[in-house]
Amino acid sequence: MPYVSHLTEADIRRSVAGTASEQTERHVRLCIFCAHRLAEVAQRETHWERRGPLRRLVRIDPSRDVDELMIEIEDELRRNAA
Repeated sequence: MPYVSHLTEADIRRSVAGTASEQTERHVRLCIFCAHRLAEVAQRETHWERRGPLRRLVRIDPSRDVDELMIEIEDELRRNAA
């Protein structure tokens, strides 16, 4: 049974966090307004970057980028110390 009203902000936050109910997902499939709201929030909450030869948008995990930068910094410090 679809929602009688549109999704609340709390429903959208739960959905973006990955804990959406089956009823919420069913409503989003039927309601273009809520689908757009959910998409906008998901895009703002997720870090995106263009990568590869085709410059496609890919989701970025900030913790992974930080780890890669830390490795680069450590390598540079080792080279400068030698």
